[in-house]
Amino acid sequence: MSIREILVHLKSHEDWSPHIDYAIGTAKHFSARLRGLVTFHEVVMLRNMPRLPARALEEQVASDTEAARKLEERFLAQCAAAGIEGTFAVAEGAAGEIVPWAARLHDLTIVEQRQPDSDELGFDAAEESALSAGRPVLLVPRGGKARPCPEHVLVAWNGSQMAASALQGAMPFIARARKVTVCSGETRMPLRPGSRIPPITIAGHLRQHVAEVAEEKIDKSPAQVGEHLLNRANELGCGMIVMGAYGRSWFSEYLLGGATRHMLKNMTVPILTGR
Repeated sequence: MSIREILVHLKSHEDWSPHIDYAIGTAKHFSARLRGLVTFHEVVMLRNMPRLPARALEEQVASDTEAARKLEERFLAQCAAAGIEGTFAVAEGAAGEIVPWAARLHDLTIVEQRQPDSDELGFDAAEESALSAGRPVLLVPRGGKARPCPEHVLVAWNGSQMAASALQGAMPFIARARKVTVCSGETRMPLRPGSRIPPITIAGHLRQHVAEVAEEKIDKSPAQVGEHLLNRANELGCGMIVMGAYGRSWFSEYLLGGATRHMLKNMTVPILTGR
């Protein structure tokens, strides 16, 4: 899999953010085109308010237009300075609805971790994209300075479809890494009693793509998995975590102890997810 086109979500209330620099660096590394997408939600809410004065809507549209103009100018200038092709798009609506849809039309989507005190209430673009985009989504922590295309990648593995999807999306990064550490949890496979699986391992597979592979077993309760993965990534100096994104059903949350939600809330390094 090659990465030729990347989408990065730009928040309408931010002049700039480190995750945009991260996206530019990633696009440069892969010689990919980068599309910035800014979403405006307030104007849609106003359009659906009965008997709203026309002037209020006009003022909001004018404000959004000016904000988009400034953001586009800076975004395209930074792309040009980095030597990559940049494009810019504007959407009106909830980021949690629009970004996952747009992500399906890109090889990789980069989204900043949710900021509860300033992001749209009830519309988490990071979580919704991770759970429903169907394409690789790279979630970047608020603030800090993450390094695009890190040398050491941590892969969370339990043999599930979601973990496999995340791994596939991460292969362009893994192929360029120096080392991968696999943290393997309990494998849950719907096999008939008496079945016997072949001696094929995730570590053996990854050694076909990267020179150095280490494997660790996760001996933690489901409720501790998310915290353990973050701690190990920081201890090992991993610049990215690869893990499957698990849905909202009580059953999946029970199996993983809410690991996905814990990671989204407390991430300290970028997380590449798949589903």
